[in-house]
Amino acid sequence: MVHHRLSALCVLAVAASALAAPSPATAVEGEWGPLQEAGGSTLAVALDDQTTALVSVGGPDDATIYDQRRTAAGTLGPSTEVMTVEGAASCRPVEAVTALSNFAVAVECQTTTGLEDPPTRLVELVWTGDDGWVWQVQAEGVLGSLDYSPQGQFVVFTSNSQYGRAHHVTSYHADLGWRDLKRRELGSTGDDLIAAINDGGSVVALRGAGFEDEPGYWFGGRLRIETYSDTSGKWTQQLVRGYPDGGIDPSGIDLSAGRIMATVVESRSTGQLNGPADRVVVLSGKPSNPRFWSSPRWSRQVLTASAAITEAGVGVSAWQAVGGRRTAKPWFSTWAPKRAVPYVTELKWPTTLTDAAESGLAMDLSVSANGQGAIAYVKHRPGADHSTVAAASFRVGRNGRPRGQVDATWQQPVNATVNVTAAATSSSITLGYLDGPFVPSPLTQYSVGP
Repeated sequence: MVHHRLSALCVLAVAASALAAPSPATAVEGEWGPLQEAGGSTLAVALDDQTTALVSVGGPDDATIYDQRRTAAGTLGPSTEVMTVEGAASCRPVEAVTALSNFAVAVECQTTTGLEDPPTRLVELVWTGDDGWVWQVQAEGVLGSLDYSPQGQFVVFTSNSQYGRAHHVTSYHADLGWRDLKRRELGSTGDDLIAAINDGGSVVALRGAGFEDEPGYWFGGRLRIETYSDTSGKWTQQLVRGYPDGGIDPSGIDLSAGRIMATVVESRSTGQLNGPADRVVVLSGKPSNPRFWSSPRWSRQVLTASAAITEAGVGVSAWQAVGGRRTAKPWFSTWAPKRAVPYVTELKWPTTLTDAAESGLAMDLSVSANGQGAIAYVKHRPGADHSTVAAASFRVGRNGRPRGQVDATWQQPVNATVNVTAAATSSSITLGYLDGPFVPSPLTQYSVGP
């Protein structure tokens, strides 16, 4: 394993500890704009034309989706209705990706069944400058992944059923329309699936399985990589690895020039309650024979992990892992094609295990095809009545080293959440918070940066 330091981020971690109370509405340094308040569970999406799309929900039962635009000068346009999700309530935008000033958004809703724990309904929306909004609704399923092809020709959503039904791998092309591929769950306990797509419409899917029979005891772990050819219309199995005493949870995947960058969380049987049982595994290379790198130390838990790849083939990943004393550390890595192992950096800004952190919402990474990226993560100190969010935009070079970092910090509530989107020329961050365990507030704030 090779370590290097992400200069501006590490400086930010040191500098932030000396700040008594950063302003909650002003960036400490750099060119990130001041935070703007929003409602309706708004998610901000930076676009390549320097505008920002604001996707929100409202109306009866929060089942109507709205679109509003913010110009580069900061002027807000009118809020326009996109669509209403029938038979649903409590909708919320959860993820977005962008390419060439087009973008796609995944919105999760609760089905109105009257049950205490209703099924999730997934709304897949795409906006293009030529055709406006198009959408498709999955009657049941949670978002697995969302990815744009490098040149923005295709976008792909995946959904995973909560009831053992088939996975959906749904793609959209402005001229070809929607394509919905179904993949049945595999194994006695099922599996989860994420996917990425290229500009020809071909797909790489990463599947992970494993079941924790009782605390500390896993079985049936399996990692599988499959590809779908748009030309032949057929799926091909590329790689299978078994983990008999463990589990594999697929976290992030991206695809460029026939190469993937992916992150999975490997779990193992320890026989111990709350023992060190998780570690991040990073994959880079051809789907049939990727290189594997594993964190040398096992953690009590990996809370979140992301992956991206640039057109130059440089992989970027980030994750948050729980060590001792109920704290989680953030990590960042890049993997250039000619390197045998990735550069790995500990970002030196741990957080306590807030509800937001344990939900996997206290760190996020986004990198566009040209290498422009953004990262954000939360720090909460034990006993503090607030948290601090650190954000940085950067550009990844062909050698895998980030440069041109522009940093910012904001003071936020204890249970702060982060969501970032990087376009080719700008980035956005959306800050929210949890009102309680797994209960996001509809109030958010957003900032636009370089």
